[in-house]
Amino acid sequence: MTPKTLYVSDLDGTLLLPDATLSAFTAETVRALTAEGMLFSYATARSWLTARKVTAALGALHLPVIVHNGASIVDAADGRVLQALYFTEPEKGFLFETLFDAGLSPMGYSRRGGGTSSHDEHVAVCTDRASRGLLAYLDSRRGDERFSETPRERLGDGRVYYFTCIVDDRREAEAAYRKVAGDGRFTVDLQHDIYSDCWYFEIMPKDATKANAAKRLAAMYGCGRIVCFGDGENDLSLFREADACYAVSNGADALKRAATAVIGPNTEDGTAKKLLELWKQEKEGNR
Repeated sequence: MTPKTLYVSDLDGTLLLPDATLSAFTAETVRALTAEGMLFSYATARSWLTARKVTAALGALHLPVIVHNGASIVDAADGRVLQALYFTEPEKGFLFETLFDAGLSPMGYSRRGGGTSSHDEHVAVCTDRASRGLLAYLDSRRGDERFSETPRERLGDGRVYYFTCIVDDRREAEAAYRKVAGDGRFTVDLQHDIYSDCWYFEIMPKDATKANAAKRLAAMYGCGRIVCFGDGENDLSLFREADACYAVSNGADALKRAATAVIGPNTEDGTAKKLLELWKQEKEGNR
């Protein structure tokens, strides 16, 4: 009998189309498969609040979802925080010194109040050294009550779990990236954004990876296998830990080299088609 399997997909560039929507085929396929009993979730750099908007067509997912690259596992339906990791005060102090010395303007994501819900999320922003990319990003979030202009000395207030710096050129963040990555206390990523010409320098607590979150989610549901799908280098940790991993053909070369196989692109429902194939194999293996 095939072990119980957790299927985990990245969103942007993988399950979603280039305009950050779901095709009718992908949405219908995931709804049908989860109705039949497939244990499906997603792992994304997005927050729950933005992820739920772009995944609304999937309907009600039965499993929790992984957000902010593994910093939190939350209930898919109501955003309740089930598991979360946070920076310590010394870690925040080191990060501020490093990022400010590099001339960067980080955004700090925290939870206030009880911190038990994604609705408690707050994003502190200081724009005194903002890049064009950051200003464009903030303009796209107009009306989002989570965001507030904050003095730089207050960016670390609260239970912070995620920092990101948006820069126009990778070279602007490379020195700080190397210093933070070399410190050993953090999970970091410096990746080109597929929707803009900007670079995102993302920093999470050390154990906050998609891989670690997926393993915790698999344990919660008694799954002996993890099968994953992705397109970016921030999916590499998950690919290294999964029992099978599939990179969409529009994905990063490093991810495709690490993949079990390369599947069709996000523009051709590559992930949904592979899910159908794998689910058929799983059901046949359990007969």
